[in-house]
Amino acid sequence: MPRRILISLPLILSLLITPLHGHALYDQLPEMGDSTGNILSQEEEQRIGAEFMRNIRHSIPLLDDPEINEYLQDLGGRLVSHSDGAMRPFSFFIIQDSRINAFAAPGGYIGINSGLILHTSNESELAAVLAHEIAHVTQRHLARASEAASNMSLPVAAAIIAAMILGGQDPELAQAAITAAMAGSTQRMINFTRLNEEEADRVGMQILTEAGFDPSGMPSFFNKLLTASRVNKDILPEFLRTHPVTLSRIADSRNRAASYKPSKRGDSPRYLLIRAKIRVMLSKSADEAIRYFAHRTDNAGRYGYALALHRKGENGKARQLLLALIEEEPELIAYQYALARLEAEMGNLDKALGIYERNLRLYPLNTPLTMQYVFTLLQADQPAKAREVMHRYLAARPTTPALFRLLAQVEQKAGFPVASYRAMAEYYFSEGLTLEAIRQLEQALQSEHITSYETAGIEARLKQFKELARMEAASHKQPKGKEKRR
Repeated sequence: MPRRILISLPLILSLLITPLHGHALYDQLPEMGDSTGNILSQEEEQRIGAEFMRNIRHSIPLLDDPEINEYLQDLGGRLVSHSDGAMRPFSFFIIQDSRINAFAAPGGYIGINSGLILHTSNESELAAVLAHEIAHVTQRHLARASEAASNMSLPVAAAIIAAMILGGQDPELAQAAITAAMAGSTQRMINFTRLNEEEADRVGMQILTEAGFDPSGMPSFFNKLLTASRVNKDILPEFLRTHPVTLSRIADSRNRAASYKPSKRGDSPRYLLIRAKIRVMLSKSADEAIRYFAHRTDNAGRYGYALALHRKGENGKARQLLLALIEEEPELIAYQYALARLEAEMGNLDKALGIYERNLRLYPLNTPLTMQYVFTLLQADQPAKAREVMHRYLAARPTTPALFRLLAQVEQKAGFPVASYRAMAEYYFSEGLTLEAIRQLEQALQSEHITSYETAGIEARLKQFKELARMEAASHKQPKGKEKRR
């Protein structure tokens, strides 16, 4: 994947009031943390965070796999429940990138690269990274960065905007422009970052241990990163660019971990299976994944081998492996989910639907099971039932972009075009495609069977979208006619 030039959080705080266009988003500059001046309110953080997420979806490929996302959200939620932020919303997402990185954004949005998951040796290391980022949010480090960001001079801001534009054409030149613009303006603020990192380590360690994970996961992962940076001196992990790790910091983390009671909790099966699935997805080819898993005898390795065979198209062999795994561990949804998808792909829709229905009786609000069940119902030409299942699920769960897109398909096939347009508009909006969202709502208003109630709701939402589009056009961040189409 081509390297992207990405901008750190303080720049987001100052420039992300309106959407960014292009590739400049998250990882190259030092994080300019604390300030004792103006602090964003939680409402302002939420607003900026939501806009930040729209820009992320518009500019960076996310790993939008419902099974992987639900695991990460569950893991993050477990950690958040043991933090000071238990009453505020958090959202966790994965960027499809083999490099090692993680970051927190305003509003409780926490992203990690898929490569970071693969580089963890155990679940406590992954949990340590998330706990550290959660601490940045709960300790208001992001909100405190607002004053430093708002005090940037016009030339600095202009250079950064130019670098954003250059980023899509010449990453090297863009990086040089950013570095030159920021060099004289941010050095005095880096010390705040070091204080923030120390606090995030301390608070993150407490969150980690109270959630039942091994406290040694934090120093273990830090040491791994430092070792990697020494072995590959020319390739510094992105995580180290915004989270500088030193020997003294590792020692402090190790001493702090020693003060806690060690955890005897091992890795959850979900962690092992999700890591195997990500490895198959990120492999350059099915053959590469097959070679990696072919001789692994543990269940996660056998599961990864089955997924690799499925990717290769050797569905018969994959099916036999999954059936054997289900025989040994029938309670693990991952095996059932993989088998149902395989059966549907092989044309055995009734078998697939049966697997989904049995498991949904046990786990009625499971997102990946529900989404794939609905999709398979559409394949089986049962749109009315698919719509019933979808609406029942959405009454209890928040709607994500992937769910909006699936809902649009369901409504269209079930004969509700206005609802389909509305769902598709929300999907495009969440993806940062405001103009396309407007077009969807305008098409809905032209429908022959639209009711007055639907018209009022659509017109109100259309007014919001158009106001945002005017702001975007005025800021020259999303020029009309050049918006990315899906």
